[in-house]
Amino acid sequence: MDAQVRLQDPSEKETPFTDQLWYGGNVNLGFQGSNLYNVFFFGLSPMVGYKVNDDFSVGPRVEIFYTYYKAFVRSENRNLSAHPISFSYGVFARHKLFRQVFAHAEFHRERATFPLRNQFGDFFSDNGKLATGTLNFDNLLIGLGYFSSWSKWGSEISLLYNLLDDDQTLALPITIRVGINYNF
Repeated sequence: MDAQVRLQDPSEKETPFTDQLWYGGNVNLGFQGSNLYNVFFFGLSPMVGYKVNDDFSVGPRVEIFYTYYKAFVRSENRNLSAHPISFSYGVFARHKLFRQVFAHAEFHRERATFPLRNQFGDFFSDNGKLATGTLNFDNLLIGLGYFSSWSKWGSEISLLYNLLDDDQTLALPITIRVGINYNF
């Protein structure tokens, strides 16, 4: 009986799956206001990337937003508030173009909740609260980012453009993200 044994070359060492993962995320914070309403929002956007090779990675990304709206409801002559939660989920791909520059593409489905207004801009009430509506829509983002790292930790900033931007909304098609990453 002949048996063959193949010795593994140290350079062919298999990388554990967990070593091929990187983690990142953003913290979203913002506010705006006018004489009729105020908005404050806070969100978290974690992501996990799988390194297909040294330069290319893919993975899931989720986003959850808490928003506090306070607005003057003219029909009731008082201020009312609402506290909706909005979220999105999707997939992304990243390719490192240079040492610190990457290309980013992402598709995600978003469920956004916002206050309802009539054609004159007046807000509505719903049982003593600010009335809200919900929309589901898709986003396809492409853009570039810059990252800087120290050991396995790093920071990043990216500028993305939404190719599926709806001309009928006031939303801007440009997104700027600032975040951190680990093992990118």
